[in-house]
Amino acid sequence: MNTFLYNPDRKTKGELIAEFVVRTEVYDDIMQDLETSTMQHPEQHYLLVGQRGAGKTTLLNRIKYGIEDSAKLKNWVIPVLFSEEQYNVSELANLWENVCQYLEDYQGFDNLYADIEMHISKKNFEEICLDILEKRLAEKNKKLVLLIDNIGDLLRKLDDIEIRRLREILQTKEFIRVIAGSPFYLESILDYQQPLFEFFKVMRLDGLNKQETENLLLKLGEIHSEKEKIERIIKETPQRIEAMRTLTGGVPRTMALLFRIFIDNEHSNSIKDLEKILDAVTPLYKHRMDDLPKQQQKIVDAVARKWDAISVKELKEKVRLESKIISAQLRQLEKNQIIEKKTTDTKNHLYLLKERFWNIWFLMRYGRKDDKERVIWLVRFLESWCDNDEITKRIAAFVTQVEKGQMSLEETNLFSNVYTSLSNLKFSQKMILRESNVEYLTNKVKLSDEELFEAAEKMFRKSDFKSGIKYLYEVNNLTVESKLKVVSLFVEAIPQMHNNVFLFINDVDPAFKTLNAFHQINLLLLLTEGFVSFKTILEHGNIEDSLKLLGSQIQLSIFTVEKSMNITGTNFEVEINMLSFYLKNILMKNLVESAKRVVNSFYAEVDGKTIHFKDVFKPLFYAVEYFDAPEKIQNLPSEIAGVTFEIRNSFLK
Repeated sequence: MNTFLYNPDRKTKGELIAEFVVRTEVYDDIMQDLETSTMQHPEQHYLLVGQRGAGKTTLLNRIKYGIEDSAKLKNWVIPVLFSEEQYNVSELANLWENVCQYLEDYQGFDNLYADIEMHISKKNFEEICLDILEKRLAEKNKKLVLLIDNIGDLLRKLDDIEIRRLREILQTKEFIRVIAGSPFYLESILDYQQPLFEFFKVMRLDGLNKQETENLLLKLGEIHSEKEKIERIIKETPQRIEAMRTLTGGVPRTMALLFRIFIDNEHSNSIKDLEKILDAVTPLYKHRMDDLPKQQQKIVDAVARKWDAISVKELKEKVRLESKIISAQLRQLEKNQIIEKKTTDTKNHLYLLKERFWNIWFLMRYGRKDDKERVIWLVRFLESWCDNDEITKRIAAFVTQVEKGQMSLEETNLFSNVYTSLSNLKFSQKMILRESNVEYLTNKVKLSDEELFEAAEKMFRKSDFKSGIKYLYEVNNLTVESKLKVVSLFVEAIPQMHNNVFLFINDVDPAFKTLNAFHQINLLLLLTEGFVSFKTILEHGNIEDSLKLLGSQIQLSIFTVEKSMNITGTNFEVEINMLSFYLKNILMKNLVESAKRVVNSFYAEVDGKTIHFKDVFKPLFYAVEYFDAPEKIQNLPSEIAGVTFEIRNSFLK
């Protein structure tokens, strides 16, 4: 079965009727009017107004079939359907010629066209043609309903005299009715000075409502063998229906175009389908863009790139035009159904492209290759269409396809931009991308400092110290509390790391292979402070000097905190506890000499004076220095000795 795309008139009658599940209320209203009228007098004419893809052509075809199948109409009303493009109609007489040809070819009006053709050279050929048509219809007791798609094209080809003549015919001749379609309101029926002013009864084909959207999606699901999935979505996650309706603007054709892409978890097939669709509509949309005046092109470009509705103030910054000029052009664009205005409680209304698929085409064609604006439409859809579990599944499937080489670089770029642009991307989802075997993907995902710490902790728990160190290497600024947690990770890992940490760091940067065990552990502590990175250390050349410099920076920061009292005592105590915790664990690993070197190596230059660790933390310093010689603590001043013993004894617990 065919889908709802560009040429519904090419479908079989059975296919079109079976697929006709939206615009049914408009159809019913028009059919009721047709079936209750006798056409003994001139009747009301209709104009269906809706943007391209809104269903005008399908509706006109359905009315044609409805008339043919109606017990009340089929014996006396003949529907004549004119396609959207009528290149051979350039004057009013051509319209009657085409009707006569159709009646002769399909309705048994033998020699009708030959009867009018003999008068073709006469000056009043149009009048003669209409008279012959009227008489032949009267002979067979038939009436006409002309179904004219895109009547605006026809009216633009007629001069003012012919348009007035057409109005006169439709006002006075009871044997003919017109039901026409147009993607926009016609100047000839909006302007009171024009011949057709308020002549047609206008029926707007707005975006589908919720029920119509469900009906269409169910039919599309049936066509694509996905009906059960759509039924489940409607029942369990009805918000997805609104997401589809919002994204597509409620345009049936757009829903049909994008349906398979949105329900397809296999990215490679969907992106190829999307590329084909976008390529197919390129001539249409490019032509539409080229037809706009220069200023309107600039405004449409800015509106399309934003995707979400944009204000005049924002447009002013982007297009560098005066607000009054922008507002005037927006009114014209709105009138021509290119721009849609979203009213607000203030005077600052918002604007967006009315046909959202045009917006999609624009972003995919003109958005910069790695710019997230290029995929913002798909991001918005996924955020509304997929719950957290489905997003996770899609990301995992995407990574698997990339790792197996089943995706092109362009496809990988597209979906990596999509997934990294999701506003509520969970840490676990980010980690699926970060932990892939594809460097391109790992580099696309940015983690916050808190997430980097969480990732490092996760790696350390798995004894993957190399990955843990790499995550910590990216941290910019950990909190004091986080520093203590990081040190805890390192200390807990010491039994496994003490002999092997050299190998892990060497994987990060080979220059660290000269470090001994003490420096390795010390360096890990210094790293958590976030003052300098591995690369900064290397810039100083000598590792020993670099460690002293780092020790000075850390000690200076602690000394400054104590001196200025700009940080609460609690946080200062956390810093002390962190050092105590670190030193205690070194001591408990029988690394007494290493602990002593730590407290002896920390110093800072303040106001031209050298401040050592023991100048700030005397009890802690002596508890380490005399850890293996407690008798020396007794020789300290009494106010220091007591606290020093308490600290030393806490190390032994």
